[in-house]
Amino acid sequence: MEKIQIKSIIIILICLLLLTNCSTTIKTPKYKSPDVETNKADESSTLLSEISDIPIPSKSIIDLEKTFILGKGDNWMGRLSLINKKNIEEVYSFFLNEMIKFSYKEKSSIRSDVSTLIFENNKKAIFIKISKLNFGKTYIEITATPVN
Repeated sequence: MEKIQIKSIIIILICLLLLTNCSTTIKTPKYKSPDVETNKADESSTLLSEISDIPIPSKSIIDLEKTFILGKGDNWMGRLSLINKKNIEEVYSFFLNEMIKFSYKEKSSIRSDVSTLIFENNKKAIFIKISKLNFGKTYIEITATPVN
């Protein structure tokens, strides 16, 4: 009697195992998109060409990870992060001289290890932070906000 119960329990367990392993869904491997390399220089120059109301130092490279821009032309807002090979003094002087040509008035300026410039026109305020990077490069962060 005991042998019959063990046999039936084993048969039931085997049937359950077989049933649980059978599935109605088809398992397929997850799709991985191929790694597509984008030309960052093209992306950088495209972004720079869309900003037309402020001067950009020549040979600047956009730090795409830290840049966030909404809009284009004269109506852009956000943060533009640049890397340039000029030193802090050259970049500071560049913005001080060139922003006036774009109808901005200087509101504040601080020259130091991390230099700042604030400009304003009737549409927006521009905050420029200039700091030193490794290997003689300069980091430029330009933030544009609307003026009420």
